[in-house]
Amino acid sequence: MLRTRSIVLVLVVMAAVLIAGMVPALAQDRVKLTVWGRDLPDDDPAHQYIKALVEGFQAANPDIELEYVALGDPGLTDKVKVVMASNSGLPDIFQSWGGSVMGGYADAGRLLDLTEELADIECSEAAKAAMSWKGRTYGVAPFFAVAGIFLNEAIFEKYGLSVPTTIEELEEVADTLLANGVQPFACGARDGWPVLALYMYLTDRYGGINAFAEAQARQRRFDSEPFVQAALKYQEWVKKGYFGPTPLSEAYGDAQQLMATGQAAMHVTGSWMCAQYGDPTFTDQPLGFYPFPEMPGGLGKITDIMGQTDIGFAATHVAVDKKDAVVRFMKYAMSVEACSAELGRICSVPGVQAQNRLTQMASEVFGSAEAIQFWWDQDLPPTITAPLNETIQSFFLPTTDVKMALTAYEELVADEVGPVR
Repeated sequence: MLRTRSIVLVLVVMAAVLIAGMVPALAQDRVKLTVWGRDLPDDDPAHQYIKALVEGFQAANPDIELEYVALGDPGLTDKVKVVMASNSGLPDIFQSWGGSVMGGYADAGRLLDLTEELADIECSEAAKAAMSWKGRTYGVAPFFAVAGIFLNEAIFEKYGLSVPTTIEELEEVADTLLANGVQPFACGARDGWPVLALYMYLTDRYGGINAFAEAQARQRRFDSEPFVQAALKYQEWVKKGYFGPTPLSEAYGDAQQLMATGQAAMHVTGSWMCAQYGDPTFTDQPLGFYPFPEMPGGLGKITDIMGQTDIGFAATHVAVDKKDAVVRFMKYAMSVEACSAELGRICSVPGVQAQNRLTQMASEVFGSAEAIQFWWDQDLPPTITAPLNETIQSFFLPTTDVKMALTAYEELVADEVGPVR
């Protein structure tokens, strides 16, 4: 009996020792994923997807420690550029807009090839293309954004205005609004990047969808006719007061408030604003989302749409030993469960329904697209993107010679990328 008790005691002690030894081992086996994103996972209507993604993934994957770091905008872009250049301090996953910027990171060997692992994810062809480069896939794109015109339908009704389908009609609308003391366009020019979408549309409407593609491929100069015509039209509208008396002092947040309070009637910006503009706690103004008008005699069409991945994720090479965890994150990011929390963005995942009228309208504009042009400041090399937006900002100064400004930009591009061939 004593011998039996001794054996039992030894077994209990051995089990305790084994369990004690396993605890650190189990803790070590828990994979940690570091993800850099733009938005906080908070209660902001525009952040509901990120909140659902972070909280839902952690709940569904208790064996993975998720460190999500919100860096804001442009903080995310700036920090990614720094770590990609030095190849140190890289996160496992980062929010990416795809395009040639992501492609440059892939060419430099900074990204993790997930072509085989993500091949079975159901999504739109546009989503697959957005996060692929030279035939290889590096991440996922659950949401897209397209630029269009948010317009105040109550103001339009008050003054008997129709949704413009041509540039001439748009100018007639703007003139009528000015005459009645309403700022035609909100913009947010002080922040730089908000000036781009309208210039992209004007350039396309003058020169067609190939104008930028040819300049990017160095088959056309950035001071060629379509770019100059678009700049002159932009500056003409500034001089007329279409963007208010002091547009360069108006930040993007100010532009949103002008729309929210009915002080401005139109806003040419991305469909990411559908969540906020559709939120009754933000504005009681009845807003709609419509395609940017075409220009009779121009080469661009109303079905040429400016837009890109709005939320996408790419993996870096430092996560090669965590590939299973990375793939689980990517697949959850593309799940109906997570994506259904999004209020404003256009979803590329089948089975996810638009959560409000504005998002549905933006989805219809996206669905009508025959050609989609990625944001220029995401599709060009990083060294020439900030100067691009600064050049467009200069159009808001009435004394700027826009041709000279574009020639200066072309010379920069020639130095950084190469001359026209």
